[in-house]
Amino acid sequence: MAHGEFVTRGALFDLYPMGSEEPYRIDFFDDEIDRQRTLSEVDAINLLPAHEFPTDKNAIELFRSQWREQFDVHRDPKHIYQQVSKGTWPASVEYWQPLFFSQPLPSLFSYLPSNTLIVIIPATLKTPPRASGRTSASVTKAAASIRCVRCWHRIPCGYASMHYSAN
Repeated sequence: MAHGEFVTRGALFDLYPMGSEEPYRIDFFDDEIDRQRTLSEVDAINLLPAHEFPTDKNAIELFRSQWREQFDVHRDPKHIYQQVSKGTWPASVEYWQPLFFSQPLPSLFSYLPSNTLIVIIPATLKTPPRASGRTSASVTKAAASIRCVRCWHRIPCGYASMHYSAN
């Protein structure tokens, strides 16, 4: 079991909170705690909010320094820079996630196999021809404008057929 995980097995509830030194096992009887079965008896369990980025002092300082390199610092207390500086996590702070890390974050595409075909469908194809009043000729024309994201040739391209044959 790792930090931030929990498991339920019948009346047992295993919990490993973020920031905790050890996991906890709680045995329930109906909706009341029957007993705690952990290595050491505790009076309370503190649950810290989990984020997709580190929230310690070093991460806040890294956020601040990278912010200052890229943007102006605003003195408004409601500004995201000021809130993060105080250790407050405002809504939408996840958009600024790269500023909490010293290395660039990988993109979604780095997790895909190298032979993945990505196709962008033009907005003109999102509505069926009858609903939009388009003719089959206009749909065919729109379909011809679909391009391969990797080489930007019209589909089917040699690159795309290579991907199809690899599967």
